[in-house]
This record gives sequence, structure tokens and C-alpha cells, in this order.
Amino acid sequence: MFRRSVSVARRVVAPRLRGTHVWIQPQLLYTQWIKPRSAIRLTEPARRYTTHSSLYLRTHTDLPPQLSTMDAPYPVPGSDGFVTLSFYSFFSLQSIQTTRSHLQAQWEALGIVGRVYVSNEGINAQLSVPFAKIIDLREWLEHSTVFRGRISRFNWALEHSQAFKALHVRVRPLVAAGVEVGLDVLANEPEYVEPKDWGKELDTPDALVLDMRNTYEYRVGRFDNAVCPDVDTFREELDQVRTMCLTRPRDAPILMYCTGGIRCSVAGAVLRGDGLTNVKTLRGGVIAYGQHVRKTQETQESRFRGKNFTFDKRRGEVVTSEILAKCDQCGSECDTFVNCAHTSCNLLFIQCPGCAEKHKKTCGRELCVERAQLSHEERVKQKLPPQWSHRERVRPELVFRDGVAHNPLDN
Repeated sequence: MFRRSVSVARRVVAPRLRGTHVWIQPQLLYTQWIKPRSAIRLTEPARRYTTHSSLYLRTHTDLPPQLSTMDAPYPVPGSDGFVTLSFYSFFSLQSIQTTRSHLQAQWEALGIVGRVYVSNEGINAQLSVPFAKIIDLREWLEHSTVFRGRISRFNWALEHSQAFKALHVRVRPLVAAGVEVGLDVLANEPEYVEPKDWGKELDTPDALVLDMRNTYEYRVGRFDNAVCPDVDTFREELDQVRTMCLTRPRDAPILMYCTGGIRCSVAGAVLRGDGLTNVKTLRGGVIAYGQHVRKTQETQESRFRGKNFTFDKRRGEVVTSEILAKCDQCGSECDTFVNCAHTSCNLLFIQCPGCAEKHKKTCGRELCVERAQLSHEERVKQKLPPQWSHRERVRPELVFRDGVAHNPLDN
């Protein structure tokens, strides 16, 4: 029998239980009773993340799982010591401005960089994390009353490096769907298919396989027989997919995939809400499928061909060695996306090493070649307005002629 008190955010009295481990958690804090009359031991991450909010007690039956194994096996970090990962979760998130501020400050302190969106419907995160801080990130999540138990295993990238320059946490919709997508809609989840079972689903007779990514993503990598609507935004794509699917029988098989899964979770929920009953999506998206391919490549052929486009400095990660696209400037086989080195242009296009050297890593416009040679300070001083509409910026076939981008502003 024992009683011991501890002062952290406020005073708590331990229950009269012999030798019981007790979880004491003020939002981002925990400690543990080891045995009667022992001192309370506070871990380093717990000290670091202490906040002043209400405490509560849990018995040993409610202790969290072994944090060090939740995301195992861990990937080999890039040469810069970073690993890249993603996750998303739908749940009711209150006080989103406060949450945003906490994430920005505390994850930045861990050296984490990336892009995070928070809204009243949850969180969507793409991060590069110092390898030594992976466990710290998981501990932070599992010791938070906001995120504890809500973030499943990290979706590890296929190739690792510091893929982002800084950490940006923003309050905005998790996906720009163009329609009201609240938790009531998201509750209509599609059926999730594990990567190991996806090939079997692709062989389903009369299945409509939908690529829910952008056309430029589809250009460098895709599943065979997949349909990618010829539009420029997810909002337009969702509209077209709904029209396409609602012309089919309600129980006709629909298979959806995207980069990491969130766009299909949203689109699948919308379609289920429309009354379609046989909607399935690839769990973890192309990223998770690529991991599966690497584990089974000696015994199982990949049904995805080419490269998985990524929205970070990497611009893509290889799933198979097949090259499906061509350089926008010379037409040689290539699947390396770049942005024009003239930042006011920023045209997204495919460029081979030879054209990168010839055109100084630009789209070839005389203006861009000249300005790309300026120092960063000079470019900032002489910054120009955006040179393209969104559609033109992501559709190089609309602007390239004879290996050079042509802009009416140049005339």
C-alpha cells in the first residue's frame, strides 16, 4: 500500500495499488510508478513536452504500445540523415489555431521539416525527420491528448532525404475537394485494400481503375489500364469521377489509388455517400505499394510501372526502372520533373540532363536563361509577377515548341 503525490502541471495522488504501473498524462507528459515508495521517473521527451493542462490517471492495462516498434521496420536514412514519411487522420479537431502553433513550435524544435495541414476534420502531414528523432516524434504523438491513438503506422517514403526546406503548418482543408467534406461524409469510408492484395483486385472483371492524381503524376508512373481524368485540379477530377461512376450500376467495382491515400479516402467517401456500394482504394497509396514491391520483387512482378511523383524537392521516387515519359525539350526518354530555375517562371516540366546543361536548368526562354544567372539577391530585387496560369504551368505540352517554352508575355 502506498500513496505518493507529484507536482507537475498540478498535484495528483496515486491510487492505493501495490506495484501497479500508472500512466499520468497532462496532454504531452507521462511518468511511471515503478514500485511502492519508488521515485517518479520522467523521460526526456516528457520533460521536453510538458504543458499545463489537466492530468488524468490510467492503469497499466491502458498503457500505450511499445513506441519503439510501432513504426518498425525503420528505413535506412538518406545520406543527410533524414527519413521522409507521411500520415493523415480524420477526426474532430478543436482549437485548430492552438494546435497549429504547438505543432509548428514543437516539431520545429525536433528539427522536423515538411508540410502539414490541420482542419476541423483532422491532419494531413508530409515530413522529413532526422533519423535520431523518429521515436521522439512518435512519443510526441502518443503522449498528446489530441493525437494519441489516432496516427497509425507511418507511411515511409521509398527514397529518403531532407525533402523540404522548412516546416510549414497551415490551417486549411486537408484536401481541396471543392465540396463540403465534413466528418459525416468521411465516415462513409471506402473499403481499404492492402498492397499485397491489390494485384488480385486489379484483375476483377469490369473494374473501373481510377488514378486520383494529377495528369502530370500519371505521366511518369501508373498502374496499367488506369483512367486518369484529363483535368488540372482535384476539385475538377472529383466532379468528373462522380459523373463517370454514377453512370455505372451502383454495385459495379471501382478501384482507386493516389500517392499516399488521402485523396482516395476523400473521393471514396464521397462516392459511397452518392450510393455506390463497391468502392475500394489502395491503402497507403502508391507509396505503400512501392514498399511492398521492394519487399517482394524477387517473387512478384510490380503492377505499377515507372516513378511515383512527389510534391517535394525529390520530385519523384522510383518504383520500377521503366521510363514512361519523354523530355519536353528534346523528346529523349526521361521522367525527371524539374521547375524552371527562373523562380518567377517556375514551369513544371520534364528535362533530361543534356537539356538541363544546354538551357541552364530553365525552360529555354531567353528571359529565363538570363535571370537564372543572377544572384539570389538580384532575383529577389527584380522579381517578376507569375508568368503562367496554373493550367499552363503544369501542362508543358501547351507551351513548348521546338524545345523552348513560348509565353505571350515575351512578345
